[in-house]
Amino acid sequence: MAIKRDIKGMKRILLGAFLLGIIFMSLYTTNIAANATYEVALNKGTETFMVNQYNEGKWEDIVDDELEPDDWFGGDSDKIGAKSKITIRNVDEYEWDMFEVLMSIFDVMSFIPDDLSINDSLILMAYFSEDSIDDLYPDKYEVWEALTVKWDYETEEFDEEPDKTENIIPIFKDPKDFKDILKNYNSWALLINFTMAILSLEPYPIFDGDDFLWHLIIRGMLTIARPFNTYLKTLINELDCNDVEVKDNTLIIKKRGEEDY
Repeated sequence: MAIKRDIKGMKRILLGAFLLGIIFMSLYTTNIAANATYEVALNKGTETFMVNQYNEGKWEDIVDDELEPDDWFGGDSDKIGAKSKITIRNVDEYEWDMFEVLMSIFDVMSFIPDDLSINDSLILMAYFSEDSIDDLYPDKYEVWEALTVKWDYETEEFDEEPDKTENIIPIFKDPKDFKDILKNYNSWALLINFTMAILSLEPYPIFDGDDFLWHLIIRGMLTIARPFNTYLKTLINELDCNDVEVKDNTLIIKKRGEEDY
């Protein structure tokens, strides 16, 4: 059975542009320090965010009244004064292989329906074997991992326990790695898509550089190290992006929709 994407899902993707500043500012301004070689030092600590303004009328005009702020931001994000916070609990260095990249950055398992038959599941599992993926793509990628927990927006005091626990944010030490990651993902997607078609399942998307950069942003996986300007320029050059430019420490993306979202 093919996977169906709902309208709310599409709206969430389009709203990713609004989050670009949040993605950068929430982690970089106080938690990341690095030099031109992208050697990053992350500090354990907590960053708090607050809703300063919310115009319900403009939200409904621009976004549509079918999608509420909490559908994207969670909690009481439609209430002025509501607060959220993110805490970095631990930072360490690791090597990621392509299996970890596929499972985390591309979330490839989410494409497989929950009601897939046992026989079809067994057919697909060969493509998700860690050993087979490592054999096909033996490269390793050096990353810093920040272990974070997050509290949703609340108008009251924060609960003792976070709403989202053990969320890992990777920071790739070399932005050039993204070019190799994209090439390997597209190669893997082409391998599995033949079988996906036979099983009448939605194929995995094939990305160009602009698509991949957008995917990183909406997945919350575009976390960078200083110097930001150099890192971002290297990233978009390696991905051969056409609809992106860097000004100072800001990434500017030009996207256009041809439907009523």
